[in-house]
Amino acid sequence: MGSMMKQMGAPAAKELYPSLMELPDLPLEKRAEVQQRAHQRMTAGTDIMSASLGDLSTAAGRDDYTAMQDATQRLREGLAQFESGLAAHRALAEGAAPRSVAMQWFKRDMNLLPRFPAEQAHGFFGLSAFHYFTMLMLAAFALTLVAIYFARMRRVSSLLAQIKSGGKLVAVPPAAVPTAVSSSEPAATSSAPRAVATTTGSWSGQLRVARIFQETADVKTFRLAPMSGTELPFVFEPGQFLTVGVIVDGKVLKRSYSIASSPCCHGWCEITVKHARGGAVSGHLHEQVKVGDLLDASGPYGRFTFRGQEAPSVVLIAGGVGVTPLMSAIRYLTDQSWTGEIFLFYACARLDAVIFREELDYLVKRHPNLHLTLVLNEEPSAEWSGERGFVTSDLLARTVPDLTSRRVHLCGPPPMMEAVRKALTEAGLPPEQVKSELFLTPEVKHPATPAAEPPAAAATCSFARSGKKGTLPPDLTVLDVAEATGVVIDSSCRQGFCGTCKVKLLDGQVTMAVEDGLTPADKAAGLILACQAKAQHDVTVDA
Repeated sequence: MGSMMKQMGAPAAKELYPSLMELPDLPLEKRAEVQQRAHQRMTAGTDIMSASLGDLSTAAGRDDYTAMQDATQRLREGLAQFESGLAAHRALAEGAAPRSVAMQWFKRDMNLLPRFPAEQAHGFFGLSAFHYFTMLMLAAFALTLVAIYFARMRRVSSLLAQIKSGGKLVAVPPAAVPTAVSSSEPAATSSAPRAVATTTGSWSGQLRVARIFQETADVKTFRLAPMSGTELPFVFEPGQFLTVGVIVDGKVLKRSYSIASSPCCHGWCEITVKHARGGAVSGHLHEQVKVGDLLDASGPYGRFTFRGQEAPSVVLIAGGVGVTPLMSAIRYLTDQSWTGEIFLFYACARLDAVIFREELDYLVKRHPNLHLTLVLNEEPSAEWSGERGFVTSDLLARTVPDLTSRRVHLCGPPPMMEAVRKALTEAGLPPEQVKSELFLTPEVKHPATPAAEPPAAAATCSFARSGKKGTLPPDLTVLDVAEATGVVIDSSCRQGFCGTCKVKLLDGQVTMAVEDGLTPADKAAGLILACQAKAQHDVTVDA
């Protein structure tokens, strides 16, 4: 009969069923044994339901529908075990006819009970008040388990975040936050900080566009707020960035943008985006996105951070929109009334291209330890009496006392970065004191389609699983070629930090400027970061 039940998809025969059928004929010691087995079955059923609830919560968070189905199936199995033990206890404790209890149990498992039984004495669906009470208790128990599970997960996430951030905590104020930090709205601050562990790279979801500010002719700031509640679903450090995803022409495109706002503003954050010529994502943000829209985002990512604990003073050097991560640091340090010296050198083409100009002027007036030097190389007005040209070693030496003893953060386009590095070396600054982040617009350098005839110097990137190939020029990455040839490789930060784009290198050699997203085990297994991997010769990857 057991094999027939399995073939019919019915629950497997239960060991207590024959015992219930024989219960009137069992001696007392056997009855005690049945009672013990029933108790063990209820306990086992409870354990299965508890574990299944945890698995169900985890699977729901990952949108893993297969795992969700498996978890619900185990929940039903756990409930069936619990009910079988309960039926035996009922037969022993209530004096009910064991054979009747066993038959009702059997019919329920075989779905033979009528949908609306005539015997209303047992309530709807053939259940008694005792059953309803038991089910209510089980539901309360399940809710308690879920609450305990999420409390444990929050604690684990907090501990992991502290480990990732070197055990340090970020000072973040309570709900009283600045109401605005756009170029025309100076920031305020709260005086009661609270310690919150960072959650670097641990979040992905959607954020609501709460405000849009036009900073310059081709630069906009997008204020992003949580979809619900009053606090962001993540904590970031000054200098980190978010990866934003949008759908353009039916394709999901992702780009990374620095967070320009202060971490003290934990109710929202801001990204400042320049409309790059030919830029698909920046163009979409500037031309299509409006207040109230939702944006897919993940992060925060990046180690180009400064919170004032790393050095007693700092020199910040920015070019164009590369000022955004440095602005986050300036806002944070001034929010915290940091007493160290802050020197900002900001290179732009013209005065009307200076992002956050009004706010920077305001902050300089309020904070005597903040020193601003604007350097313009194309300013047409003869009235401009400030610095012209570029950031040079002479400018740095005569503006910053004891330059060689200070920490430097540098962010801007590649030509500017290279020139400033040379200037810093000429000024005698040790390389280890210079922290930098390359500010690129990768969306404009990707080829729209693979080249028909590869140049002689270009390598070939073969994608083994997809059976596709594409040319791999020295200045493009494996991820660039994958996108151009229609091969799907998941990616997020595109800066080598998150590890989302890890693929296995099957043949050839690559170089990677950043490898932070790879663990020693990843490297030993031959994994590479597609967003960073470049090659001079042919390569093959598992994608």
